[in-house]
Amino acid sequence: MKLHFRGNNYETQPVSLEVTEGAVGGTYRGSAWKVHRFRLNRRHQPSQEFIYRGVTYKRG
Repeated sequence: MKLHFRGNNYETQPVSLEVTEGAVGGTYRGSAWKVHRFRLNRRHQPSQEFIYRGVTYKRG
């Protein structure tokens, strides 16, 4: 996905999440609703270097 903010262009990869449907969590206006749980695939992201108002910092 291409993003543009204040004259800067960014490339990003969309995040895909696996969702599992759980048990019935309750009822709302007479209809049953189910709990959805996200299955997280944790992956190590490399540290990134940013500059904010002239100060450099790292994240990650």
